[in-house]
Amino acid sequence: MDSLNFFKASFFFVITKYIVIVLNFLRSIIIAASLGPNSLGEYAILVIILEYFYYTNLGIFFSMTKEVSINLGKEDRSKYIKKIINNTVSFQTLNSIFILALFASFFGLEYFGYLQIEIFNTKYLIYILILGVIYQAKSFIFSYLRLYERINEMVRIEFFSSVFVFLGIYFFVDDYGLDAIFVISIFGNFLVLISYIKKISSFKFILELKIVKVLIYVGLPLLLFNLLSLMITTIDRIMINQLVTANREALGIYHLGYLLSFGVMTAFNSVIFLLVPKMLKQFHSSKEVGLLMYKQTKFTEFILASILILAIIVISPFIEFFLEEYKRSILVMQLLLFAYFMKGLAFLPESYLIANNKQMNTLVIFLLSLLNALILNYFSIFLGYGIYGVAIATIGTFYIYTLGIFLLYFYFEKIKIYKDGLRVFLRPSLFTIFCAILLYEGKDTFWLIPFYFLFYLKDFLIYLKKIINLYQDFLNNKTSG
Repeated sequence: MDSLNFFKASFFFVITKYIVIVLNFLRSIIIAASLGPNSLGEYAILVIILEYFYYTNLGIFFSMTKEVSINLGKEDRSKYIKKIINNTVSFQTLNSIFILALFASFFGLEYFGYLQIEIFNTKYLIYILILGVIYQAKSFIFSYLRLYERINEMVRIEFFSSVFVFLGIYFFVDDYGLDAIFVISIFGNFLVLISYIKKISSFKFILELKIVKVLIYVGLPLLLFNLLSLMITTIDRIMINQLVTANREALGIYHLGYLLSFGVMTAFNSVIFLLVPKMLKQFHSSKEVGLLMYKQTKFTEFILASILILAIIVISPFIEFFLEEYKRSILVMQLLLFAYFMKGLAFLPESYLIANNKQMNTLVIFLLSLLNALILNYFSIFLGYGIYGVAIATIGTFYIYTLGIFLLYFYFEKIKIYKDGLRVFLRPSLFTIFCAILLYEGKDTFWLIPFYFLFYLKDFLIYLKKIINLYQDFLNNKTSG
C-alpha cells in the first residue's frame, strides 16, 4: 500500500476510532454520574475481574496471530494457516464450554447451599462470565480481521457495538444501575458478533493435538507477558480497594480518573496500531538502528504529549462542571495521563522485542516493575497520600518499566546507552517530572501549554507541515481522479 492510500485508510480508521473513543468517554461520564463513587467502585472491581477473564484462552489468540502472520503470503503454507485458524476456533469453543460448565457447577453449589459467595451478588458474576465468553469471540474475530488487514470491518464491529451500548446505557442506567450496564453490554456485543457469523462459516471444527500443542507452546509465553502487563496496570486499583479507608468510594473516584486517562491513551493506540508494522520493517533494512529508534520514539513521544496536553485542558473543566462529586478524579486523571505517557514510550521497543522473540527476556523487567508497583503503592497509601499518591506511584512504576524495556532493547541492539539512549529518554523524563509537579501543586492546567511548546515546538512545526503536505496530495489526487 502506497503512502497516499495508507493515509486514506488510516484517516478513516482514526476518525471512526475517535468517534468510538468519544462515545466511550461519554458512556463513562453517564455511568459515573448515575452510579455515584461508591457503586462505581463496585463496578471497577467487576471490570478488573473481566479483564483477567480474557486470559483463560491460554494465549492461543496471540499464537494464532504470530503463526499466521509469519506464514501469510507463502503459497506452500496456506494449508498450515487454515489448520492454525481452525484449531484456534475449535480449541477456544471447547475452552468456553468448559469454563461455562465449570462456573455452572460453581453456581449450582451456591444455589443448593454448599458454597457461599460474599464479595458480590451472584448475578454480577454471571454477567461477567457471559460477557467474558463474548469478548473472547470478539477478540478472535478482531485478530482474524487484523491478520488479513480488514481494518474497516474491525472498525464497523467496534462502532456499532459502541453505539448500541452507549444508547442502551443512556436510556436505562438511571433505572437499573449495574444490571443495565452489563445486560446491555452483553446484548450489544452479542448482536454485532452474530452479524459476523458468516465470516467464520467456512471454518471447520478440527482439533489436532500437534497443532494445539504449537498454539499453547507459542501462546503461553505471550500470555504470561500480557498477563504481567495487566497486573502492572491493575495493581493500583486492587490495592486501593484493599487498603484505602472507605475503599469503594475512593476506588470509584480513582476509577473514573483511570477510565478517562485510559480512554485518552486509546486515541494514541488507534494511531500507533497502524504505524508499528511499518516502523518495525524499517529496522530490518536500517544500519543506524540507534538513530532510527531515536527518530521513531520522538514521533510516538510527540503524539503522546500532544494528546495528553489537549485532554488535560479539555476534560478537566468538563468534569468539574458536570461531575462535581468527582472533582477529586481530575488530578487522578491528570497524573495517570503522564503515567500512560511514560508507558506509551515503551510501545515501539516492546513491539520490536516481541517481534524478535525476545519477550521472555522482558519477564525480569515485568516482575521488577510489579514489585516496584507493590512497594510504591503500599507506601503511598501507608504514608497517607491516598489515591493521589497511588497515581504518582503509577508514574514511577511505568517510568521504571519503560526504562527497563529501553535498556533491554539497547542491550540486544548494542546501542550506546549514554549516546543514543540518553537522548531518547531525557526529554520525556523532564517533561513528565515538571508537569507532574505543576499539577500536584495545584497550578492551573494552562501552565502546561508553555511547557509543552518549550519541549515540543520544533516537532509540532515539522509534523504539522507533513500533515499539510499529505492532505494536499490527497486533494490533488482526488481532483485529478
